[in-house]
Amino acid sequence: MNTTTKLFLFLLVLGTGSSCRKQTPVQLNSDKEITGFKLELTHNTGSIEKDIEGKITGNAIVLVLTKETDLTKLKATFVTSGKSVTVANVKQESMVTVNDFSKPLNYQVTAEDGSQRTYTVTCEWKISVPHVYIQTANNTPVTSKDDYLQADIQITGSTAYPDYTGTTKIKGRGNSTWNLPKKPYRLKLDKKASILGLAEEKDWVLLANYIDPTLMCNAVAMKTGQLLQIPYTNHIIPVDVTINGTYMGSYSLTEQVAVSKNRVNIEDGGVLMELDVYFDEPWKFTSSNYNLPVMIKYPDLTSNDQLNLIKDDFQLMENTIFNNGFPNNNYTDHFDINALVNYFIVYNLTGNEELNHPKSVYLYKPKNGKYTMGPLWDFDWAYGFEGSGTHFKTFDRPLFWNSSAIGTTFFTRLLSDPKVKTLYKQKWTAFKADKLPELLTYIDRYANTIETSQKKDYDKWGNSSGNFSADVLKMRNWIKNRATYIDQYVAGF
Repeated sequence: MNTTTKLFLFLLVLGTGSSCRKQTPVQLNSDKEITGFKLELTHNTGSIEKDIEGKITGNAIVLVLTKETDLTKLKATFVTSGKSVTVANVKQESMVTVNDFSKPLNYQVTAEDGSQRTYTVTCEWKISVPHVYIQTANNTPVTSKDDYLQADIQITGSTAYPDYTGTTKIKGRGNSTWNLPKKPYRLKLDKKASILGLAEEKDWVLLANYIDPTLMCNAVAMKTGQLLQIPYTNHIIPVDVTINGTYMGSYSLTEQVAVSKNRVNIEDGGVLMELDVYFDEPWKFTSSNYNLPVMIKYPDLTSNDQLNLIKDDFQLMENTIFNNGFPNNNYTDHFDINALVNYFIVYNLTGNEELNHPKSVYLYKPKNGKYTMGPLWDFDWAYGFEGSGTHFKTFDRPLFWNSSAIGTTFFTRLLSDPKVKTLYKQKWTAFKADKLPELLTYIDRYANTIETSQKKDYDKWGNSSGNFSADVLKMRNWIKNRATYIDQYVAGF
């Protein structure tokens, strides 16, 4: 056997042996965990006030919130052992990708080997209700709507808000609500201050919500206005109130409707008015065409000449609406129909029929601007209460029910304009699709926040069914049924 043949046989044996050996496959990484998850202030400035750490338990990640927070556009910071992370098939980048955390989110982690693990991220609300302590001079009880008493005020903000200590004046407030057992109050701080994170001012209100079984009617109405971006919509913060050492109940702290830089910002020549059949302000007039009871809230007047200037300007606006040429005239040069439609949506969704009288209906006019509906105010008698005496019972009552009522005549005239109807239908359709789910979530969160406070209030006043969760469910279902009713209503435009 020659050398060439030997070499050939050697290579043949070598090759055969190589092909018979088992190949070891490359093992791909199967890790797919999220080991850290939080919302960092650095990447969410303006939305949160501090880092919010997520608690990871199994496949659940819970973010515990201690303050009312806009969750719709937040960036999460996360650490993962996986190759990639997606939410609804959208690739996620830590500290970069924006998501809506107002609803549960499924974070799907994919490993190198293609296996997957899903984490569900939810937000829980652990907000403690602040407590307002008021001590009047000499422990004098608050018994008057007219005369202020001097007092010390202390607010413990709990986990959600800064504390506050100062001096104030306090008196009663309200019309029919002042005659109820649980009284509402007006506060005038001696110095402007930011209360519970709200813009600084002297004048504040403590709403009693005595006839409201949920203590939430005003809060939900104001949230609706905020979702519609209605200017100067009040904030509602639940608080416990103690006066002169006696617990008074669960209240809503909110801004006093007034003209100032941090309230209705029309100080430079604007006018704030209230349409109200109580007609109990010093400066007031009745309009010529619709007999509207118009009371001047701002500016502070000193003469009838000043009143007549405002009256004449208002009459010019009203004349264009009363005119035979309406709506095909220039009335929208004087009256803001965009604001009107937003206003209608809030009042219709909450069933606030006080437009008919009218009562507690505000409108303002900036210098050289249009008459504009707002701010929103007073929803105690809404949600089906008017006409039945029971909240959340009848959801399909028309908003306007008395053709001869002053407010009905005026506002249905405006609603007869096809432009208003078209705008109404467009705005409602958008709100129903985009904002109503957020409003329902707000109801759940607010109820969770005040549950303990409401129980103490009920123990003192006994002014609800005694089953808070059932009352909240009634409100929630009433809102959903009312929304369906409005769908049918705008379909008829």
